[in-house]
Amino acid sequence: MSNLGATTCFSSRRKAPRPAGQPHESAEIVRARRLLDESFSLERAWSEINDASGRAASSTVDALVFSLRAGGTALARPHARRRLAELAEAQLHEVSARLQTFQPKIARAWTPIEVELLVAVWSDLHG
Repeated sequence: MSNLGATTCFSSRRKAPRPAGQPHESAEIVRARRLLDESFSLERAWSEINDASGRAASSTVDALVFSLRAGGTALARPHARRRLAELAEAQLHEVSARLQTFQPKIARAWTPIEVELLVAVWSDLHG
């Protein structure tokens, strides 16, 4: 009896067998390997990483919301403006909703006027 099934797994998506127990590589892993290839220029990788989704990373969104707990005056800070500039429009709506639903023990909820200011600053940053 052969132990081929115990050591090799065949996938309908792949031509070559892979060792048993080794998970399929996700699209993100395959993309990361391609970006790390020596034939891929640093400039091209940087551009693809930063322009690929058109959305800011969730950590950027969280950091922005955290910094905006201080209220509308926080929009004058360079780091807040940089993070705000990275947001896609859908993310701007998400942030606006989060700011208006702050719990009193965390921070004061933003007023509609402050949210309008946020949107105006975002619009200016996006030209």
